[in-house]
Formats: sequence, C-alpha cells, structure tokens
Amino acid sequence: MDDLKETKQVNSNEYGENDAEEGNDKGATKSQVQEQRDPEDKKLVALSQKGDKAAFEKLVRMYSKYVYTNAFFMLRDTHEAEDVSQEVFVKVYLSIKNFRGLSSFKTWLRKLTINTCIDKLRIKSKTTDKKVSLEAFEENYDVVFTDLNHNIERNFIARETIKEVLDIIVNLEESYRIPLILRDFQDYSYREIAILIKKPIGTVKTNIHRARKIIKDKLKYEKEKKI
Repeated sequence: MDDLKETKQVNSNEYGENDAEEGNDKGATKSQVQEQRDPEDKKLVALSQKGDKAAFEKLVRMYSKYVYTNAFFMLRDTHEAEDVSQEVFVKVYLSIKNFRGLSSFKTWLRKLTINTCIDKLRIKSKTTDKKVSLEAFEENYDVVFTDLNHNIERNFIARETIKEVLDIIVNLEESYRIPLILRDFQDYSYREIAILIKKPIGTVKTNIHRARKIIKDKLKYEKEKKI
C-alpha cells in the first residue's frame, strides 16, 4: 500500500504502487530509488503539511512542467493538459496533509496525474484524431518519463533520437498510446495498466506489442527514406 491509498477521498481509482507483475515487473528502477532519496522534496512536503504556502508554491514550480507534459502525452491537447495540471495541484493541496511518504512525492504526483488523465479520457471517450507536434516543447521535455533512455534502447532502435520516437508515440491511437506510455515510460505493471484502463491483461499486452511494432516500422521506414 502506498500514499495513493491515503488519498481515497480525492480519487477512488488509486491503487498500490508496489502492485507488480511477476517476472519483468519485479524490482525498483534506479529513478524510483533516486526519487525516494530526494531530501528537498521531503523538506518541502513537510513544510507544506504544516501550512507553509511558500513551500507548497515551490513544489508547484518544481513539478508544474512535469505534470503538464505527462498530461499532454496522455491527452494530446494543450488546454486539457493545463486543466489537468491545475486539477492535480488542487488535489495535492487538499490531500498533502495525509501524505506519509511511503512512496516518493514525485511518484505520488505522477500517479495522481495519470489517474486524472484516465478519468478525462473516460469522459470524452476518445481523444481527437489529429496530428500532434512536439515542436512547442522545450528540448528537455523527455525528463518526465521514468528511465526513458533505458526503455527506448530496450524496446526501440537505440540509434534514433528520443524526439523521433516520441513524435510517433504521441500520434498513436489512444488504445496503443496510453498502455505503451504507462508500461515503457512510466514503469506501470501490466496488471496496474489493466486495472487503470479497465481492459484484460491480454489486451494490454497485445496493444503494447503492436504499438512497439508500429514505432519500429515507422522508424525503419523513415530511415530507408533517407538512404
């Protein structure tokens, strides 16, 4: 059980962060370990829990881009990403006193962001089928993803740039994009994804496999065009 359980009053869809699948889902990533060791976060959270508004505002400044970019890749809409950002920090403000630090603050914030986005997607059924560009993002947009470089190297073509891969991912169909982002870039287990998006684990695994194949095929096609 983690701190998401503690914020049930905010979002009833939260579930245990340590709920992992057998095999490849075992073990913490380096980034997760690093998150748990962040002393500045712990200090600011402790101050915020005592009502220090300046400390809370600093947390918002530190993580506003992180929340917004996660939301954009999930929803593919700048205005909705902004709305989610505001909604997430309201949730954090209302529930931070109940946060006990059983997970890192960043992990807790990421879960709140993802779950808020999933709720948005359920309401609107499907995201608009449109071409999305990453040109408006700064060069460091990739820092929102957990172990991004490791996962791209493992699942895609290591020689390709992160931006080329993300350009393809952000334009995938929702049924492929969401589980792929959750699995490869956010380190969710297959079981967690299935619970979150309300699909059978078999469907989740199939769609992630197909998404990876689409990315590899498109990267290969673009490479061959340049020859």
